[in-house]
Amino acid sequence: MRRWWIVLTAGAMALAQYDGRDWTQFLPREKQAYVAGFLAGGALADAQAAGATDSTAVHRAVDSLVRAGRLRFPFGHMVYVTQLDEFYWWENHLPVPLYGALRDIDGRLKGHEQ
Repeated sequence: MRRWWIVLTAGAMALAQYDGRDWTQFLPREKQAYVAGFLAGGALADAQAAGATDSTAVHRAVDSLVRAGRLRFPFGHMVYVTQLDEFYWWENHLPVPLYGALRDIDGRLKGHEQ
């Protein structure tokens, strides 16, 4: 079990290091997969924060959060993909990590800057 967490943590750390230079090299399907994975991770974190402790409870919690419009990142993956493409069109944005860009974009979409 410990080995699994080490691999998972290393993978998450590698993903956290991506920035606009990486984004501009991704193929469209890679962009969609990255954002879909990011959103799924956010939904899992939201469900766990709501008290879900097993897979059934996580599923119910995510469904409930979606219906209530309470997910941290509530928009569809293609909304974020399009916004990231526009964000990284500006060369001065290229060093911004993907997670930071997603956070800022989400704030703008919700009507408040972050």
